[in-house]
Amino acid sequence: MDLLEKFSAVEVRPADCMTEADRQFCQRQQEIYQDAAEGFYQIAVLWTDMYDHQKAALSTPENDWDGKWKQKYLVSKWWPEVKGGAMMKHISSLHKEFISTVVSYLNDTYHLTLDADNVKDGLLPEDPYYSGREETIDWSALTPVILRYEDMIKLILSWFEGRTFEEQAPYELVERCHQAAWREKDHQANFEQKKNLVKIFSGACYYGYYDRCEQWRIQDGAKNILKALAHFETGAFGQYPDGIDDLLSEQSHLWYDLWEFEDCEKLEKIRLFKNGRMDIRFTNEGHAREFVSGYLGTIW
Repeated sequence: MDLLEKFSAVEVRPADCMTEADRQFCQRQQEIYQDAAEGFYQIAVLWTDMYDHQKAALSTPENDWDGKWKQKYLVSKWWPEVKGGAMMKHISSLHKEFISTVVSYLNDTYHLTLDADNVKDGLLPEDPYYSGREETIDWSALTPVILRYEDMIKLILSWFEGRTFEEQAPYELVERCHQAAWREKDHQANFEQKKNLVKIFSGACYYGYYDRCEQWRIQDGAKNILKALAHFETGAFGQYPDGIDDLLSEQSHLWYDLWEFEDCEKLEKIRLFKNGRMDIRFTNEGHAREFVSGYLGTIW
C-alpha cells in the first residue's frame, strides 16, 4: 500500500516513546496494582496455612461428623466464606484490570485502537481451572505473577513496526480507511474520483427500520472513512465537524440523505443512496485528489 510506506520502520525504545505524564500514570497504576496483587497472595498463603492446620487438627475419627470435615473456626457470619479458588480468580482479575487500565489510557491519550485481550494473551500465562476446593490448590508450587508496565509497553511497541505512539494513530486511521475503500476479494477499489467528487460504490450505508422507524445507518467501514474525512478536514483526532459527528453517532437518528458542511474548508457535502453508495463532494478537485492519495490509496 503506497500510502502506508511513509511510516518507515525504525528501532524505537520504550523509554523514548513515553512522556513524563505517561510514566507517572503507569507508575501509579503499577504501585497500587502490585500492592493489591502481592497482598492477596499473602492472604491466600496465610489462609491456606490456617486451613491446613485446622484440617489436620480436626480430621480425626472423633471429629469426623458424618464423614465430612467442617471449617469449625474459619467460617464467619460477618464476611463471606474464603476459598482458595476464588482468591486465585480474584488475583487473576487484578492482572487483567491492570492491563486494561494501561491500554485504555494509551487508547484515549494517543487515539489508538489497542485490544487489551491481545496484551493479556501476550503477557499472562494461561489461567488454570480452579474448582474452588482448597485441597486442589498447591500454594507452595505457585509462583506469584506480578506484571510490569515496562513489559506491557515493550510488547505493544513490538506490534508497531518501529512507529511511536504518536505515529501509530495516523497509521491505524489510514490503514482502516484503506481497508474500507478496497475490496479484499479481488483487490479492486470500491470507489472512484471524478473531479471534486469521490464515490464509495457500495456497502457504505443502509436505509431501513431501526428503533421501529425508517432511517439511515452508516456501515462500520464507511465510519472509518468518515473519521478519516474529519482528520483530513481538521488535522486532529476526535474532532468531528457538525454533521460527521451525527453520522458517526450510535444514538443519533439519521433522517436525511444529504449532509452539507458549510463550516468546512475541504469537505462540501455527503449524499447517501439506498443502494449503499455514498458520494463525498469536496470544495475543489485538489482536495479530492489529496484525500484519495493520503487516505484511500491509489493501489491495493
